[in-house]
Amino acid sequence: MHDHARTTATPTAAPTVLPRRRQLQLLKALAQEAGWGHLSRLAGLSAVSSVLDIAGLGLAITLLLGNGSNANAIRELNVSLPLTASLALLVALILLRGLIQGRVAVSRERLRSGFTDRLRQQLLQQVFSASSNQLDQLGRGDLLALLMADINRTALGMDQAVRMLQALLAMVIYLASVLLVGRTAAWPLLLALMATAIAALLQRSGSWSLGRIQSRLNAALQRTVGDGLHGLKAVRAAAAEHWLLDRFAQETSKGRWLLRERVRRRAGYNAWRDTLVVAIASLWLLLQGDALTPEVLTTTLVLAYRAGSSLSGVVQARRLCLGNLPGYEALCLRREQLRPGPEQSKGMILDGPALTTLDRNRWTQLDWCSTSTCGSRTLSLRLLPNQLVAVTGPSGCGKTTLLDQISGLQEEEHSAWTITCSGERWQLSGSAGARQLHALMACAPQHAALFEASLRDNLLLGHDLPDATIASWLHRLGLQHLLDRPDGLDAPMALAQSPFSGGEIHRLGLLRAWLRDRPVDVLDEPTAFLDALAAVQVREVIQERSRQRLVLLSSHDPELLRLADVVIDLGTVASES
Repeated sequence: MHDHARTTATPTAAPTVLPRRRQLQLLKALAQEAGWGHLSRLAGLSAVSSVLDIAGLGLAITLLLGNGSNANAIRELNVSLPLTASLALLVALILLRGLIQGRVAVSRERLRSGFTDRLRQQLLQQVFSASSNQLDQLGRGDLLALLMADINRTALGMDQAVRMLQALLAMVIYLASVLLVGRTAAWPLLLALMATAIAALLQRSGSWSLGRIQSRLNAALQRTVGDGLHGLKAVRAAAAEHWLLDRFAQETSKGRWLLRERVRRRAGYNAWRDTLVVAIASLWLLLQGDALTPEVLTTTLVLAYRAGSSLSGVVQARRLCLGNLPGYEALCLRREQLRPGPEQSKGMILDGPALTTLDRNRWTQLDWCSTSTCGSRTLSLRLLPNQLVAVTGPSGCGKTTLLDQISGLQEEEHSAWTITCSGERWQLSGSAGARQLHALMACAPQHAALFEASLRDNLLLGHDLPDATIASWLHRLGLQHLLDRPDGLDAPMALAQSPFSGGEIHRLGLLRAWLRDRPVDVLDEPTAFLDALAAVQVREVIQERSRQRLVLLSSHDPELLRLADVVIDLGTVASES
């Protein structure tokens, strides 16, 4: 056990509670985002659930208890319908009610999961289309927390808001039922409702503050788990398991504290409610004496209890809604960070016919220019066919940054591209133009990323090529042994242990780019991590492709630099400037 994990069990003080007006604004925005169609269906299901619950209780009271006002009618009913038949009817109707409620629950869950899926897809779309500057503001843990936890809490918050209205409707119906039984009998119900309200006031939940803590905790947990699994081999190599486990224990201890605090406050509220309701109802019984018939008394007490439970449901649903609403607040904050700014909508883009032409034909020239953020200097580069252009220089001089700028992956709002193809010239610029450029270029970063999918999916990313073509490329790059695994190209990749060497991962990243067959190849350190034979194989492919398309690469490899037609030494450029 780690002693210091216990000392950090209680989180720091919760942030100041937002004004109720702000909470209502968030709830209104959430309702608008869910859509009135979604809300109406959810409200309809809630109404059906309430009617079934109330009808079942009313049937039980009618068949088994009755009341003073309709005792004769009940007796007449019992003459024609014996008690055993009444009980059988009651059981059958309760069974039917249970089946219908099951369908209602399934439909409610389908609505909720559909809403969460829609929110997740929208967030992922924003992440994928965000600029590099926006992504620099976000952490992996924050995004994972949103996708895996906070969006679920958002949908639950909306669901609890509707449940609160459902409980209010049930409470009104129970109140009306007691008034029908007798005005005098309404007093215990009114007192019970008052007692429940007093209990809610005496035991403040702090739901919003706890919800804010939950959002921060979700991000911390996802950050810790993501770091551990993303770099599991590095964690083991550094003997950092205990450090990561301690970090995880500290976060989970905060989660246990949060859960205990919520249970404690909920139990405290229930204790106050039950104590006050029973005490006031008992006092009412003592004062009433024998003034009411047993039927009226029993019916009133049952309805009073159900009304009190309904008000309790209102209070609990409200607290759960407020506790989950910070998840939507966190989602709104991240969306605001990812929201396209004016600079992202600016830029020159191409129409459909132009994109088709550029996708299917060889380019005869690509010109790129960029004005740096400070505006102090302009960078430019020209790529021509049958030329291998290489960028070199000492580590840290900016080779990767330059390639990312040319590819529209970094500082894209300051870049412009002029493409010459089939005797015509087209221009792209800004973030909007960079998004189109990504589909026209094949980029292989220095550190390739594999996905936990099949080898086929990792290489083709949803596209289709004959197995023979893929196998031929794997043989050419010395990766034919990957086909010997069970299921070959369709074998899933379990990546927790990093089962591939650095050279294998690097060549798979290059092959992924080459199989896209784009007019331009941009390769960052293509021979890094490779042995002599693999490096020779990669150089041969690069030299061959440079005669068929535009190729730009960065490298420290002397052999590859000797093959290049144009060499740009950033170290020399920096010293001259």
